[in-house]
Amino acid sequence: MLSLPDWAFYPIATATAAGMIAAAMSFGNVAHRTPEELRAEGLIYEGERLAAMTLGNGLTVEFLTEDGSQFARIAAARGPLDGLQSAGAFFTLSPDEIEAFQGHRLRVTYTLRATPEQGAEQTLLNVFIPGRSQATWESQGTRENYESLTIELSPARCELGFAYVSLWPDWRAQRNQVDLQRVELTALEPLPCES
Repeated sequence: MLSLPDWAFYPIATATAAGMIAAAMSFGNVAHRTPEELRAEGLIYEGERLAAMTLGNGLTVEFLTEDGSQFARIAAARGPLDGLQSAGAFFTLSPDEIEAFQGHRLRVTYTLRATPEQGAEQTLLNVFIPGRSQATWESQGTRENYESLTIELSPARCELGFAYVSLWPDWRAQRNQVDLQRVELTALEPLPCES
C-alpha cells in the first residue's frame, strides 16, 4: 500500500483543508467585485472572513467573539524558520485580487492585540509575493489593546502571480499569542510598469 512520507502529508493536508474551507465559503451571498472595485475599495478580512485564514505548521487558531466583535486568536509554538517553512497564518489572494493589486505599491494594515494571557510582545508581518521571502518578515511590537500595525511595500515585479498576506506571533517565550481582528490590503500609487 502506498503511504505518503510525513514531510509531504502535512502540506497536502493543509492545502486540502484550505480548499475545503474556501469551497464552503464560496456558497451563499457572496458579491463578486471586479479588480477595479477591489483596487478602489481595498480588500478586508474581518468577522466571518477571518475563517479564510490558512495556518502553517507550528501555529494554531481559535475563532472567538468578545463584545460582539469577532477575532482570530493565533498562537505560535515555533518560529517561521524552524522546521518546515511556511507563510505563517495567511490569507491567499485570488486571481482577481492579484490582478487588482499588481502593478501598485501596497499597504497592509493589521488590527491586533496581544492576548490578555500569554500575549506575544512582537508579531512578524509579511506579504509573500515574488521577490519577498522569509528574510522579509517585519517585526512590530504588540500591545494589550487593539492597534493598527502597518507595512508598506513596493513589489519587485509588476506581475505578481501569487500573494499571501501573513503574520506570525512571537514564539520565543510562553507569551506567544495575538488576537487578530482585521486585515486590510490597500493599493497605493501605481508602479512604473512597462505597458
